[in-house]
Amino acid sequence: MLLTDLRTQVARYARKMYESQLVRATQGNLSARDPETNLICITPSGADYQLLAADDIIVVDEQGKIVEGKWKPSVETPLHTYILSKRRDINCVMHTHALYTSAFGVVYQPLPMILQESASCLGGEVPIVPYQESGTQAFAELVAQTLGEGPAVIWGNHGAMVVGINLALTFSIAHALEDTARIYSIAKQLGTPVTLPAEEVAKLHNNWKQGYRQTAIEDPLNAR
Repeated sequence: MLLTDLRTQVARYARKMYESQLVRATQGNLSARDPETNLICITPSGADYQLLAADDIIVVDEQGKIVEGKWKPSVETPLHTYILSKRRDINCVMHTHALYTSAFGVVYQPLPMILQESASCLGGEVPIVPYQESGTQAFAELVAQTLGEGPAVIWGNHGAMVVGINLALTFSIAHALEDTARIYSIAKQLGTPVTLPAEEVAKLHNNWKQGYRQTAIEDPLNAR
């Protein structure tokens, strides 16, 4: 089987997404690029996350053409391939439907930086992508434009997307996004949340980037 190890890890992290409630039912999707071949491993459309195994993961090329796999790839494949083509600094794309993060997309409120740990990997306020039907090239371009060089965006009236250099870091970024959204929502009920100064966020994010660059040198996909 082509790219067995990477497909195994994509299936594993897709199950972790479900287990940690970043997605529910068949929502969301996940992809990882193999840096050596530039082939992309992506979750299937309508997948039961709890049952996903390596041979359920589809391998596509950079244009989204199926190279190997028994199922139809995610309907968001155009988004994944487009983002990965524009961002050579990352290898993974994760689309989630986490509840608190999605709520910010319903009220169209960018997510501010209130936590040291989250600010480190998110690097600044997380923007909102205006609503547009997903699964299209136009939507992929809109998401890429809003994302820029950042690690995360929230989709208006839909969910969210995070990107990262490997599966483990991408998964961590998704949790940092949801944790921040949840804690901010709770804090708003208690009083007025205090955001971190922009210069402190920039410093934290720079230190974090230096750390993950070292991780990438040691293991490009941090699959273990």
